[in-house]
This record gives sequence, structure tokens and C-alpha cells, in this order.
Amino acid sequence: MYQYIQEEGLYPLFYFTTKHGLEYFVSFHKMDFDSIFFEKLYSVDFYEANNQKFFNDPLIEITITNIINNYFKDNPDIILNYVCDSVDFKQDFRQKLFDKWYKNTSNNEFSKVNFQYKLEHEKMIYHLSFIFKTEFYNLQEIVEEVNSLLKEFSNFK
Repeated sequence: MYQYIQEEGLYPLFYFTTKHGLEYFVSFHKMDFDSIFFEKLYSVDFYEANNQKFFNDPLIEITITNIINNYFKDNPDIILNYVCDSVDFKQDFRQKLFDKWYKNTSNNEFSKVNFQYKLEHEKMIYHLSFIFKTEFYNLQEIVEEVNSLLKEFSNFK
């Protein structure tokens, strides 16, 4: 695992540099929906700063998943949301990678559920994942609440 630095601010920011000199950032943002159920919903974002992700480096996965797991230790009752970036049309690859990372670090404390979301006027399919501790949330409730939120969001578009 790479050593990482945490900066506190409005949102916690973590960053590290790989042995290849690539800089990665991981951040957590509180989501603001008018929903009591999603009161503790946070998004996690991670990216390589210079868009040079051409090195296969397993320590990147280990470091990012360690940051996420430690964030859960400090905030056990959150729901963590990840939306795969679709800017370069590689969202399917990102979803598979995130699923692999989850599988590699998963234990039975957590559940993860994936959603696909498509807007009528777009050809793009968005991938969303939600990770949560099963001691605080029920999988079926998460599915129902997310589906309800996505339906509501579609009605606004």
C-alpha cells in the first residue's frame, strides 16, 4: 500500500503518489437529497490527476480500498455511492473494475448493489453503486429507495 495524506476541509481529501509518479486523489462528499433515508449518503470519487493510467499497479487498488475501508471505520452508518465516470465512454470498464475491487476486499459486514440508469434523451447508460454496512441497512430497502429516487430524478428531466 502507498502512504497517503489526508487533508481535512469541507470534504475529506486523500492523495498519494505511485512509484511511477502518478498522483491519485480520493474524496468523499456528503450528498444532499430531500430524503431522510439518504441522510447519510456520501459519494466517493477517485482519479489519477494527469490522466496517465497506463501502469498496472496493484498497490493503487490496495491503497484506494484501504482509504474507503478506513472511512467506513470512522463513519460506519453511511451509505457510500460511486458513479462511474462516463466522459470517455469507459463506464462499463470502470464498473467491472470497481466490482472487482469490492470482491477482492469484501467481507460479510458490507453489501453492494449496482444500478444502471439511462435518460430517455441520451444513449449513455450510467452505472451507480451503493455500498453499506448490513448492520445499519437492509438491501431491499436500499434497492427500493434508490429506484424511487431514480424515478423521481427521471421525472425532473
